[in-house]
Amino acid sequence: MNEFDKTNSTEPLPTTESPRRRWPIVLMALVIFLAGMASGAAVTIVYSVNRLQYAIHHPEVAPARISATLARRLDLSNEQQQEIEQIIARRQTEITAIRHEFQPRIVQQLDSVYSEVAAVLDDAQRTKWSRLFEQFKERWLPAAPPDAPARTDR
Repeated sequence: MNEFDKTNSTEPLPTTESPRRRWPIVLMALVIFLAGMASGAAVTIVYSVNRLQYAIHHPEVAPARISATLARRLDLSNEQQQEIEQIIARRQTEITAIRHEFQPRIVQQLDSVYSEVAAVLDDAQRTKWSRLFEQFKERWLPAAPPDAPARTDR
């Protein structure tokens, strides 16, 4: 009698999962993976947009942030980092002067866009448009440099 002929064996027969039972598990794993990927992408986008908006609205911190980033990436000494921060701060002053020159023209163009779009809308739409446009400007248009000419509101 060989080992395959044993009928009184107490060992359970090996079972295999049917292929139909694997699909829900694989599908659920895929859904969880995709949900995690979407959540990670959303958090990354929100974080990036917030950092970008902060940089737009707080240019005064740019020299320190840029020099710190360069110090990490280029392995700068403290003296090099300080010198680079001074260079960036000096150039930022020149960039501000350029903004003084062009910011009024940009604001004028944005005001034209606002007016032209508002002319196409009815009263209810115009109210919503005004709110959306102001939110856009607050988020993405940096304030005019301190000694730039003040613009007139509509």
